[in-house]
Amino acid sequence: MKIIQISDTHISHLGGSTADNARMVVDFINALEPDFVVHTGDVTILDPDEDRDRAAAKEILAGIEAPSAVLPGNHDVGEPGDEPFGDRPVTSARVAAYRAHFGDDRLVAEVGDWAVVGVNSELFDSGLPEEDEQWAWMDELPARLGSRPVVFFTHKPVWALTPEQQNTHLSIGPASLPRLEELLGRLNVRAFGSGHLHHYRLTWRDDVPVVSAPSTAFVHRGAIGDEVVGHGLVQLGIVEYVLEDGSALPYFRAPLGLVEPQFLEVDEARAALDAMGVVLPV
Repeated sequence: MKIIQISDTHISHLGGSTADNARMVVDFINALEPDFVVHTGDVTILDPDEDRDRAAAKEILAGIEAPSAVLPGNHDVGEPGDEPFGDRPVTSARVAAYRAHFGDDRLVAEVGDWAVVGVNSELFDSGLPEEDEQWAWMDELPARLGSRPVVFFTHKPVWALTPEQQNTHLSIGPASLPRLEELLGRLNVRAFGSGHLHHYRLTWRDDVPVVSAPSTAFVHRGAIGDEVVGHGLVQLGIVEYVLEDGSALPYFRAPLGLVEPQFLEVDEARAALDAMGVVLPV
């Protein structure tokens, strides 16, 4: 059995390379014939208030033939904490707009003997009613899943590279982390998968793989240092998890032909920044 993780597609209603790459990756995923597909967020280009981007992304992702689910990222619903990107904090209205297109912002799915669990990382430390609802839902998971092996997905990583960097811009919020770790300790998690950092990185925590998935849209070469995100493969692609004998083995996969621009080389990203009122450095 296998699960595919796709992340950070950053699709714009204006089209362009990110949309073209996403279509190519959808075809590639279908050729791999996975049992389940999880999108771990930043579905849309940048602005969580641009409904046309959500509609464009939904249309492209509808091409995935396997059962699938989409989790939100900070560019889909805003983010918690001080100084959110583009002055777009996570709000109930933004979460509702996301749900109107993609359905629930969390998931639990049975895939054979396994369970796929995903949560909305942008709700942690948000103080929203939706955060309390998500915690209540998560608290029921240990009894619901028992000893079933779990692959656990978020947009932002559970753990930052160092404890000093554990913040809502890079990872699960520091106030929520202890409670989340306690809950995860009551699940039989056999792999962790996240996105957000736009590179492929595989580390291990108590013999369990911890995967940072690449984007399919653009790379951040030199923009974010290894001292913040860790060493990784700065290349576009997806992650395939092969599930066998109680283990989830992750593999980087990529189709030929993906266009790999850096962030500010994407015209649609620059247009979105301009529409959001974000001033670019000279």
